[in-house]
Amino acid sequence: MAATLPPGTAHRGRQTARNDGAVPPRCRKAPRAAHARLTSWRVPGGDAPPAGGPSPTEEPTSHPAPSLPTAHRLRGRVDTNDISFTHPVLTCRPGWMLLSRAQTADIGQGVMTPWLQRTSQDLSWQRPEPTVILLRALPGTEKQSCPLGKEAHVVDENLVFYTERELEACVDGALLAEHMDRVNAIPFTYQQLDILKHKLDQFYPQGYPESLIRHLSYFFLEVTPEDIHKWNVTSLETVKSLLKISKGRKMDAQAPHRALPQVAALIARYLVGGGQLDKVTLDMLTNFHPSYLCSLSPEHLGLVQENVVWAARPQDLDACGPLQMGVLYHKAHTAFRNTSGSAYFARIKPFLSGASTEDLRALIPQNISMDMTTFKKLRKEALLPLTIAEVQKLLGPNLEGLKAEEGNSPVRDWLLRQRQNDLDSLGLGLHGGIPNGYLILDLNFRGKADKARVALDAPGGGE
Repeated sequence: MAATLPPGTAHRGRQTARNDGAVPPRCRKAPRAAHARLTSWRVPGGDAPPAGGPSPTEEPTSHPAPSLPTAHRLRGRVDTNDISFTHPVLTCRPGWMLLSRAQTADIGQGVMTPWLQRTSQDLSWQRPEPTVILLRALPGTEKQSCPLGKEAHVVDENLVFYTERELEACVDGALLAEHMDRVNAIPFTYQQLDILKHKLDQFYPQGYPESLIRHLSYFFLEVTPEDIHKWNVTSLETVKSLLKISKGRKMDAQAPHRALPQVAALIARYLVGGGQLDKVTLDMLTNFHPSYLCSLSPEHLGLVQENVVWAARPQDLDACGPLQMGVLYHKAHTAFRNTSGSAYFARIKPFLSGASTEDLRALIPQNISMDMTTFKKLRKEALLPLTIAEVQKLLGPNLEGLKAEEGNSPVRDWLLRQRQNDLDSLGLGLHGGIPNGYLILDLNFRGKADKARVALDAPGGGE
């Protein structure tokens, strides 16, 4: 006799047949052979009864797997060790299979009745009720409320006693901008100043207006170069006032590095806006590390004092163009004129990308050994006229580095102008020179000759 479902087990989507989570009587433990025949069906997850729990007592026979309606056939791959599938009424758990009506009838009343009784009594393996998880905002993402009576309406010494959380919640950015002079007069800690800066950044997300910038005073040391790049600075007096503040605090023991990047960014931002520096401002810049040099035009660099180049580091010159390096090289050459030999070369080396051919030839008698990193930075126009012998003396023991750079400019451009026979004499395996038997045509000379011929052919040109 076919088994019937108890009342209240109507099919609801992918839920199990019974509300109590018990394994339906038509689901039986399937052997490996039966598993293999079900591997083409899609199976939802589920829990098998624990050891000793309620389960059919008979081992399944080798009946074929039940034929389900097409809409309930499985889609996709299923592991043979974890198999279950969805029936219009019943959902079987992994490792259990749905028996056919004939198999269900074979179980008999003597098996079904104890099974149902044990299932109703033993609910230890029933699935637990769903747990409700209430999501909470991450720390720092939820807006803090200001404690009663702490709302700030004036900027005074009482704010020093506010906790960091109270400053964040109770102080408004507009209030700080309006009373920036008071902010600089109150001895806030660095941690408190960071919070106040954050409030100003929130109030001016596109950058501080110049009306606020000119009143920043010592608060200027709290901003970053990234902040300054958002500014629109048009007043030279504003620049001078901030340089004056930075000069007085640049040796602060607690913040010795703060003023220097701000100064370079300030000068760059002012010049990008079309501003012009006067001699007074350039003299003020000598009090700072020259990381701002590449922000200056060649004309401004010409007004910079020579002692500035003594403090310049190689990384301070990385962003400089050829014209800027040409000006800086001449300043460095003049500033280091009282040194010679290896000491002079060590000083002048960062500036050699602005040297001319004559300057490079002047280094040869000093018996220097230029490294390949410096050689690659030389101006192509200055390097091309050098002969193989001159380059050999200039590089010294570093000559073999030419091989690694033969495909890169300016070494490649220099090799193209040399005879291959002469390059072979170096024994480095260099290629790209002029083959033997070929002539070098100077097109510039030919153009000059044509111009001279035209002048001679002109009326009166031969007189």
